[in-house]
Amino acid sequence: MRLRKLALLSILALTASAVAQFGPRNGRPNGFGGGSGPTGGNCVLGGYRGSGVEDLPTPRKIDRSGFVYARLRYHPYDYWRGQTREVPWHHDYPDGDTMLPDALGRLTGVHTNPDAFQIVDIDSKELFKYPFIYMSEPGFLNLLPEDEKNLREYLDRGGFLLIDDFRGNSSDNSEMENLVVQLKKLYPTRDLVPLPPSHPIFHTFYDVDPTTMLPPYRMYNSGDPQFLGMTDDKDRLQIMVDFNYDASEYWQTLDVGVCSIRESGAAVQLGINFVIYSMLH
Repeated sequence: MRLRKLALLSILALTASAVAQFGPRNGRPNGFGGGSGPTGGNCVLGGYRGSGVEDLPTPRKIDRSGFVYARLRYHPYDYWRGQTREVPWHHDYPDGDTMLPDALGRLTGVHTNPDAFQIVDIDSKELFKYPFIYMSEPGFLNLLPEDEKNLREYLDRGGFLLIDDFRGNSSDNSEMENLVVQLKKLYPTRDLVPLPPSHPIFHTFYDVDPTTMLPPYRMYNSGDPQFLGMTDDKDRLQIMVDFNYDASEYWQTLDVGVCSIRESGAAVQLGINFVIYSMLH
């Protein structure tokens, strides 16, 4: 209990610091509701709507002597091409990408900073420079042959993939179904399995109870949060999946106030656990 209180106090300080550094953003809840009360479906921040071309050049000129948060740029299905909406791999960029390294550095002492983030192409050898990578909206993922080869080698060599920001329920589970199909291209004999609350990834730095996590928002195809993983032949976790959850949405709202600070704090604790676990395993 004392650890949780200290963590929330640290996150409140982090939030104030973020406002001072970046200034409050003008995002609004996009009709989902909002406020500082319990979350459970009332928290979403309107983000950038573009193609991602302005993110060039890649790689960015940043401090690479410590942890770098790497976001995976993948090939989405063709029906996204040419649309004016934000491409799915880009969701919550760059605010979620700045806030997690900032929290990691302040709360753990890991050497990093808010500017230590990078977009990395899924078929690029640049991928091997980053032991931790983040993927958004895998319901739109389309692994091409070169992507499969590169990502499989990355994971086999010890890389860690966090998959976030997608939904499904009994009426529409197409996003999860697509993720399963794509992962079978990588490892035909391996499955995603639910991770019990006792799994070390929930206790690596903070003690987090995944059964108490609330989604930041709910949509027509939303269900209850589930946390799943895929392990290698030596039972080492390679891929972490938070389903019906959106950790990066919580991270990017830390300096805005549209989410419950308790739920945002829990998401930060969870993200820090993911990163620390990836570095230890």
